[in-house]
Amino acid sequence: MAAAKKAPKAKKTVETTVDTDIARKIWLAGVGAYGRMFTETQGAVEKLASSANVAFDQLVAKGEEVEDKVRDVIAKSPQGERVVSLVGTTTSKVAAFRDERRAALDARIEKVRKAVSETLAPWNLAALGQAVEKLTAKVETLTEEVAALKVEKTAAAQTAAAKAAKAKPADAA
Repeated sequence: MAAAKKAPKAKKTVETTVDTDIARKIWLAGVGAYGRMFTETQGAVEKLASSANVAFDQLVAKGEEVEDKVRDVIAKSPQGERVVSLVGTTTSKVAAFRDERRAALDARIEKVRKAVSETLAPWNLAALGQAVEKLTAKVETLTEEVAALKVEKTAAAQTAAAKAAKAKPADAA
């Protein structure tokens, strides 16, 4: 019986080793796939970046070429000076409008800053400290006034009691 029990344990160890070996191979296959994907993608990105730069440079060159042709055509036409004048006038109008809008925007931003600072004033620690100091001074003043009133009330009560005491013997006689 003892021999029968040992055989399954050996078999179990072999199965565990096989399972571990399969798991390790699966892990290595995943790592290999990641490495391969990274290498291939990096190469494709480099190719795309270099071809995008070349294409951009070509488009810039073509745009400059078209711009030069348009300027030449405008300069040669009888209406070229009129176009240049219109472009200058429009440019100055756009600049004036931009400056006007900038000033309006700055005014609105200042208005918002003021509103925000007024809204957040209750959370301003310096302002809160000053307000607490003012309230403390008022409370101290009121405390002194209450104490003075109590002293006056006590003195008045004692004076009234003394008058009442003097008045009772006269009534008794």
